[in-house]
Amino acid sequence: MNNTNRAAFGKNFLRLSSACLVAALVLLCSAGPAPAAGPTLSIGEILSKTEANYRNIHAFTAIFSQKTVSAAATNLGAQKAGGKLYYAKPRQMRWQYDKPQKQIFVANNKFAWLSSSNEKQINLFEAQKLFASPLASTFFDGALRLRDHFHVTLDPVLSTPQTAVLQLTPLHQDPNIKLAYLWIDLRTYLISRVETQDLLGNTNEITITSFTPRTGLDPALFRLQVPPGAKVLDANGRILTNAGIEQLQSEISSGK
Repeated sequence: MNNTNRAAFGKNFLRLSSACLVAALVLLCSAGPAPAAGPTLSIGEILSKTEANYRNIHAFTAIFSQKTVSAAATNLGAQKAGGKLYYAKPRQMRWQYDKPQKQIFVANNKFAWLSSSNEKQINLFEAQKLFASPLASTFFDGALRLRDHFHVTLDPVLSTPQTAVLQLTPLHQDPNIKLAYLWIDLRTYLISRVETQDLLGNTNEITITSFTPRTGLDPALFRLQVPPGAKVLDANGRILTNAGIEQLQSEISSGK
């Protein structure tokens, strides 16, 4: 990944990270079938039931698809991507993109990096900046206290007796999120779709399928693997030495 592409990814991920984290973490809510619910459930009841399901899941795998639309380049149409998602408590995520090109994005509460096999390069990002949004931090911390940061309403047009669509408006201005929508299946309390819009009008949509709870995942999925001959660049674009890479790998493996 050259410096231009790296900068573009960083800027784009800052804008999209909230939606990605919502999709990843709120989808932990599926703990099995639940009785069908009618449209008379309150928002508080819906969120409480979803959060209760979340607490029972320690890890999961899923298939994701992602669609982004740039307000400044509407003539280009939607940009589509997809792949496999891995999540394990506490705070470990892996987005394994299969299309449009093979890339792997891994993050925890301290480290984040993007690996591109085509360019034999790994780019580090400042995780604290990527996940600074209240929406991102709320889900990354494993809680659904959405009303601490958002005004939550039920969208009467998009909602059906089987699906509640919640609209989230930040209580305080968030540069990454202007509006967010969550699609909740009232039969399972599984959120299968998340859509966000930023202040510039760019939209990001994440859809999850094949959600599978796991008792655990291989820790190697969330470790920094450096292929032979690959370069590792820090958040400022500087190439790490072999000693620096070994130290970073040790810190990631130890969770410190």
